Amino acid sequence: MSHLIRMTEEPAETNGDEQLSRFRREIGEVIRECRQVEQAARSARQLWEEVLALLPQAAERPFGLLAKLDKLESVVPERAALVAALRSWADTLAEEQLTDYTRLLRRILGPDETVEGRLQDGYRIRSLIEVRVDYQKYEATIATPFRARRLTGDISVYAVAEAIRSELERLFDRPFHAGRFAKELFEAYQLALVQSGTERSPGEPVPILAVHKFVVVLRQSPKAFQSVDSRHFRPYPPDEFAVDLGRLLATGQDEVDGWRLRLHPIRKVKDSLYVVNFGTGIGQNYGLLSFQRVHVG
Repeated sequence: MSHLIRMTEEPAETNGDEQLSRFRREIGEVIRECRQVEQAARSARQLWEEVLALLPQAAERPFGLLAKLDKLESVVPERAALVAALRSWADTLAEEQLTDYTRLLRRILGPDETVEGRLQDGYRIRSLIEVRVDYQKYEATIATPFRARRLTGDISVYAVAEAIRSELERLFDRPFHAGRFAKELFEAYQLALVQSGTERSPGEPVPILAVHKFVVVLRQSPKAFQSVDSRHFRPYPPDEFAVDLGRLLATGQDEVDGWRLRLHPIRKVKDSLYVVNFGTGIGQNYGLLSFQRVHVG
């Protein structure tokens, strides 16, 4: 009899377990939906707060505001009217700046800085830094042949000018001693001659990028070779090396122990350095470097 009672109770327990599982599953789905709503609300609020923070600078930096509004359009379609009004206002500010972009860039960088080119074709600063502004994608690139910095969102003339100044400081606001650099260059040239593995003698040209590598080695402290800590390594990128070559040419102090520096142009751009003689303002792609014996009399 007890056996029969247990058999009749088991289906009731099974039904109760199924109901419990169903309730748990449905409540879990509701919780997931709530989390998604909360996450979407947090994202929307963050974007609105960022837009609010950008409003005081909109006259000078409208492109960052426009980039944020692009995101808001898909996040808060119920606020389409407000987003459209903000976009119309920011578009007008952006068009005004684009119309006057070149003049503003020259004014911000100052009268001592030469800005070549125009917005549509790109700018060139000191014959070395190239600037490209894609205002339709809200992107700008400030680049040398060996390094590029990309701006996204805020591509206002003020943001681009700040990036240009940062690159100018990196390239030109470094200590430079012409005589010391010439000796360093001559030593690196001799090492490159040895590395070539041929019967090259002083006076023969070697790849300019090979000389750069040895200058980098000569500039390292002993700790750089004794430790795996990268903080001991002193970087010296090729574009900084090119600037120092241009500085040296401008000083005319390119002679070491009766040997004078000579740069040789080549056609293969990838194997060359673009060096500007800052005394003449003339730049060229050089692929080889040598020191020639100075003949007296």
